[in-house]
Amino acid sequence: MPRGFWTSCLRGYKASTIVVLLNGVALALPRPEDLVRMAGLGRFQVMALLQAARYYKLKGDLERAKSWGLNRAIFYAWAKYYGPRGWRRAARLDELLRRGAHVAREGRRCPEGMVEELGECVVVGRRGWYALGGEEQTPRDFDREVTLRVSKLIPWEQAWKAALEYVSLFPEWVLRDPQRFYKLVYEPVRDTFFLSLLRGEKPRPPRSILERLESLERMAGKAGKQTGLDAFMKTEAMNKKRDDRGVENS
Repeated sequence: MPRGFWTSCLRGYKASTIVVLLNGVALALPRPEDLVRMAGLGRFQVMALLQAARYYKLKGDLERAKSWGLNRAIFYAWAKYYGPRGWRRAARLDELLRRGAHVAREGRRCPEGMVEELGECVVVGRRGWYALGGEEQTPRDFDREVTLRVSKLIPWEQAWKAALEYVSLFPEWVLRDPQRFYKLVYEPVRDTFFLSLLRGEKPRPPRSILERLESLERMAGKAGKQTGLDAFMKTEAMNKKRDDRGVENS
């Protein structure tokens, strides 16, 4: 079966059953949801892929991005069931947006043996890859758990490009914040990312989120300009006082 066969069959398809003719015989193809499940793709792979794209967008290191993506996917999967109660009490969407743009998060003080990376405390192994439970997550591990599975259904280059384009829709202050990334970037597409690609569509967050982010960006820009004007006026006032003192002393 040629590469990308399912993507071609399902482009633009949204019904529950696909019927194709093969040598004059009508065949019912699996639903897109079934194809995704049979390929072993789920929220774990979406998290790993988007985390890797997030890291690459901010850091520009593909190999470490793969290590980061798999590391974070494993951590969130573990913490969902075994993490401390309330650890992932994700802030509500309106709360995250109400904080406003460019609100700096306080630097986290990580336990000994851990380092802060993109707002989270993580372990870096001897070989430089991110690690959990004493085991490093390598780029090869990412390829085995994510790349190969995605490639069964969708060409990897297409999926990776789509992930980069998707995270690029969000401003840097969202990508650098783990809570905002989870709630605004990952959560809206965790069940639809691969389905969208199968149908030939580009994954997109709800329009309301993008509009709110654009509004916050504009407000932050205006605030920045006002801050610059205030600083300029203060400098001018100080210069005027200094000049006045110079005239008095002359």
